[in-house]
Amino acid sequence: MIRALHLAALAASMLALAGCPEGSAAVAQNADAGAPVDAGASDAQGTVPWQSSSSAPASPPAEPSGERASLELLQLTLTSDVQKKEPVDTLDAAPPGTRVYAHLKLRNRSQDKRKVHVDFLVNGKLRTPLDLTVEPSWSFRTWGYNTMQAGDTGELEVRVLDDSGATLTTARLPIKAKSKAK
Repeated sequence: MIRALHLAALAASMLALAGCPEGSAAVAQNADAGAPVDAGASDAQGTVPWQSSSSAPASPPAEPSGERASLELLQLTLTSDVQKKEPVDTLDAAPPGTRVYAHLKLRNRSQDKRKVHVDFLVNGKLRTPLDLTVEPSWSFRTWGYNTMQAGDTGELEVRVLDDSGATLTTARLPIKAKSKAK
């Protein structure tokens, strides 16, 4: 009964918002948004929020024409390793002959899987291109790595691009050997 009332209220608000100017509809839709929801959590009854129990199938909410829900890069960490989905450190230089991980924390507010592209460049030349999938989530973690060659010197550049080709961020590290203890 309560679920039916919520669905009726949702349908009424969607109808009311259909005539709103584009900017005010976005504000009105987000005004009553609750706390972030875990994208992996499912409804106890196994239903999708926009589906009703009536015999007529409902369609998912449409995104504004020409616009996709945002894909935000929350954090990029260049690290020597990733354990338990978290970076173990933050590098200030890339030692030759070691792996350098790009650990990304992203927010995908769409209902679909999205892609990010990560390029590892050594002295401006592409070394390792990666495509990483980003699930719908408030905070999704993913990572990839490049193995520095023993003779590498100069600079490592890491570029992160979204699925439309827009640059989300660029990070640079000098490539230098670790200092030896005396």
